Amino acid sequence: MTCYDLRFPELARSLADAGAQVLLVCSSWVPGEHKTEQWLALNAARAIENSVYVAGVRQAPPVSVGRSVLVDRMGVVEADLGVEPGVLTVEISMETVERVRESFPMFRQRRL
Repeated sequence: MTCYDLRFPELARSLADAGAQVLLVCSSWVPGEHKTEQWLALNAARAIENSVYVAGVRQAPPVSVGRSVLVDRMGVVEADLGVEPGVLTVEISMETVERVRESFPMFRQRRL
């Protein structure tokens, strides 16, 4: 997904419906009022509502606001690079995604 896609839940849901367990969001989120808070909230929302990991990758300042993150399927930020350029390797568990989807069976219980 791209940065602007993050603001609309439909693409994330269609990817999760197709079997995605991790969503990658490549972004250059321009600086502005409350932009970091929006970035973190939207990554968490897409993770929670789809029971997926979300890897939100952003350019560092001054072009963007930084804060590349890995958010788990419960909305918890597991990794955060902050505002400085950097590289981080994180291991994730696909089994955990399946366990969460069993505990919170949103896909089976949603109303269309």
